[in-house]
Amino acid sequence: MKPLSLCIALCLLLTACAHDRPPTGGPRDNEPLEILSVNPPSSSVNISPERIHFSFNRYVTASSLRNALVFSPAITDYTLNGNGTEAEIVFRKPLETNKTYTITLNTSLRSSRGNVLLQSYTYAFSTGPEINRGIIAGQVFSNDTRPLPRAFVLAYAVSKDDSLSFNPFERKPDYSVQTGYDGRFTLDYLAEGNYRLIALQDSNGDKKLNPGSEFSGTGYRELVGTGTSDNLFRLAEPAGHPKLIYCTSPAGNVLEISFDRPFPVENFKLSSVAVLDTVRNTVLPVKGFYSVKATSRARTFRIVTGSLEKKSGYRITYSPGDGGQTSSTACRGNDKQEKETIAITQLLPKNGTAKAFLAPTHPERGRTVDVSFNIPVEQESLERAILLYSLNGEDPTPLAFTAQPIDDRRYTLQVNPAFRNGNAYRLDIQLENLIGLNGERASDSLVTSAFTVADSEDFGTITGTVSGGTGTVIVEVLDSMNRLPRRTVVQRSDSSPADFSIDELAPGKYTLRAFIPRSEMQPGTKPSWSPGNIYPFEPADLFTVNNDTVTVRKGWETENVNLVFPAMVPLIQPYSPSNP
Repeated sequence: MKPLSLCIALCLLLTACAHDRPPTGGPRDNEPLEILSVNPPSSSVNISPERIHFSFNRYVTASSLRNALVFSPAITDYTLNGNGTEAEIVFRKPLETNKTYTITLNTSLRSSRGNVLLQSYTYAFSTGPEINRGIIAGQVFSNDTRPLPRAFVLAYAVSKDDSLSFNPFERKPDYSVQTGYDGRFTLDYLAEGNYRLIALQDSNGDKKLNPGSEFSGTGYRELVGTGTSDNLFRLAEPAGHPKLIYCTSPAGNVLEISFDRPFPVENFKLSSVAVLDTVRNTVLPVKGFYSVKATSRARTFRIVTGSLEKKSGYRITYSPGDGGQTSSTACRGNDKQEKETIAITQLLPKNGTAKAFLAPTHPERGRTVDVSFNIPVEQESLERAILLYSLNGEDPTPLAFTAQPIDDRRYTLQVNPAFRNGNAYRLDIQLENLIGLNGERASDSLVTSAFTVADSEDFGTITGTVSGGTGTVIVEVLDSMNRLPRRTVVQRSDSSPADFSIDELAPGKYTLRAFIPRSEMQPGTKPSWSPGNIYPFEPADLFTVNNDTVTVRKGWETENVNLVFPAMVPLIQPYSPSNP
């Protein structure tokens, strides 16, 4: 080999060795990411380090580490070195004296192979002789009260000289932390005092409050003092309307549209959608819609329109009303014509069901029969195609019913009088009477479902006690699909424990939750939990969740389910009327 070629080869070899790359190949690594050591050790005092050294059990990239870092107080002038199992933070300026510093690594941190940090990690040191020891802990739940991992909790210090009406949108939090896999969080090494806490689901990763487009929550305490560990947050639905971001055309009379976030299908309004042929400058009719995944919440919907042209472009506009911002997107057309035969994809209860519990897919509609189709159908044609009978006399007795759409492929059927325990019914659907939104038809056949509603002894009961808080309590029970089949009101005038009972529950597993409405309950109304408001600040209704699922068995009473509301503890520095 010539000297020049040998030199080039050696340079290439040395360059390759200089890069710290994770090993490749081998079985899938499912172990969690861990911080093995930090130098100087955490909780050190009387130090002013120029650098902090972290060791991990897996390869971590500098970009992932940078995105997961939170400094308190804020530090912006630093260098981050490392792409491997070792990393180093180098401070470019001297740190303040007699100050506690914290560095939090949030659960967004990932190794190069995707190993996750199960809990946020907080490292702290002090440049003085003492280090802050304040702690605030709690748990964050989704809007449907599931423990929420990777939510952010922001803490704003509030001294006796601060106004409680400060605007968190104009101020950076003093501390922040991310929840673990079980929704729990711990803010460590806080300065003793009072804080305003706000929780959010940071969907876009900007670590900022965006209540118009992201789930967020205020908690039920106006201020939270250090030393409390029972701070519960239930995130509220985004205050703003979803925005239209994408569309495509899978068929010659269908447009598929997507929004920036999922939302309840029942909140989608077909009247808010307009379709413009931008080549011909004509408006197309919008005939119906359905959610692509047939779920209760959806991001993507399909809109049934008039005929599309492959050479035309289409502008889809979504105008939610109520002062909501109009959004739009555009896509090309499709002239592929698909005319399917109408078919039933699901009918519940199934034919021959001896104990139909009729768990409501939409609790506000009560007990229903549910029917779904492969394509959208006209509601009027469905009503013509259906006959519902009571089979409890000598001859079948026709029953009046109401068909209500979830979307144009899914319907619920309610009867009048309502379905009764132990009674037998038959549903007939004459398919030849069905008409699709674009004229599709079904085969000439009859689909039947004969079923008997479960009798009283087939159900179970949950009983228990509510304690803590003050005033009337709303107890709610959710089934395994997180539907709300039942609720009960427990009347109290004070904070004394009170019993509750919820009966006629189908066998299965349930989650219980409860809340105390701040507003006065009006007769004949069904109060709902209030999420409060971030700014101007308003606390959420006090709530609690039973973290363990409750099993209901046929004919059994599941007892001693205790729902305990957190105590309203005194503040570290109480406020006086002269200092609101």
